[in-house]
Amino acid sequence: MKISPESFIENEESCLKYKSIFISGNDENYIYSLLNLLVSNFAKNGYARKNLNENKDVFPDLFETNNKHVFVCNKYIGNKEVEEIEFGEDVFVFYEKTSQKNKAVKEFFSNSKKRALLECYELDQNKKRIILNSFIKKHGLSLENNVYWFLLDLLDNRFSILNKELDKILLLNNINDVAELTTALSPEKSTEANKLYFKINLNKEKIVPFLNSSINSLSDFYSYFSYFKTYSLLMLASKSVQELDNKIPKYLFREKEGLLSLFRRLSENKKTLLSSLIQKTEKLVRKNPGLYKALFFRFVLNYKKIIS
Repeated sequence: MKISPESFIENEESCLKYKSIFISGNDENYIYSLLNLLVSNFAKNGYARKNLNENKDVFPDLFETNNKHVFVCNKYIGNKEVEEIEFGEDVFVFYEKTSQKNKAVKEFFSNSKKRALLECYELDQNKKRIILNSFIKKHGLSLENNVYWFLLDLLDNRFSILNKELDKILLLNNINDVAELTTALSPEKSTEANKLYFKINLNKEKIVPFLNSSINSLSDFYSYFSYFKTYSLLMLASKSVQELDNKIPKYLFREKEGLLSLFRRLSENKKTLLSSLIQKTEKLVRKNPGLYKALFFRFVLNYKKIIS
């Protein structure tokens, strides 16, 4: 049977339903990652790994204590030999990149319900969603709706990189902090998004071209917007210049005076307007995610107008 590799990631023990598995496709790193995942799960269920070589010796050692084996091979041993392995309690896992040479082998695996053909290619949005949902469930995480869609868009389309990115997420203090997510998964984007906030006083002719070239996805929107929100809430929650001074993170030592200066200019009315603008923009982009670019343009220009 031809089966989605992501379904095996979603339900790791589903591999136990098959006697033979062929992992193919064009993403070698994904193939190796999936191979390790499958072999690990067979091992958890009492199977001992055996690497087959080209002499096609499929029999275990006489002194082997395990009764079940997962035979792993990157050189195909033949349909007859695979069937011999399937006859007992053992399973067979073959891995090789897609080519014209293994077309017949793919048919052999896809035409049987007891065999699985897994083809590993670059992930699309739906495949990433399956993997992300599985990760969230496995670790008991709780993501806010806007953070979930931001993260889904931010994650890499290559499985091996995406897997490492998910590991980084577990180390974050607050998984629902978009700025923190961006810094961890996309430091270059984080740096640019951070800088934009402190360029807010540039004239409109300079800001618009920058926005036009930088905001090209929903994840870009949330990345840039998160810094505006973070620094705004930092000021809105402070009752005095001294209180804000104590709250400003140390890494913002170059921007510190700019934030303090902006805070001094904020009247209570301007604070109310900023708070309302942030809330309104968040609601609008959740309802109309496809309009992220226009909404961010409008947000930045209105923000600039309020603080000027």
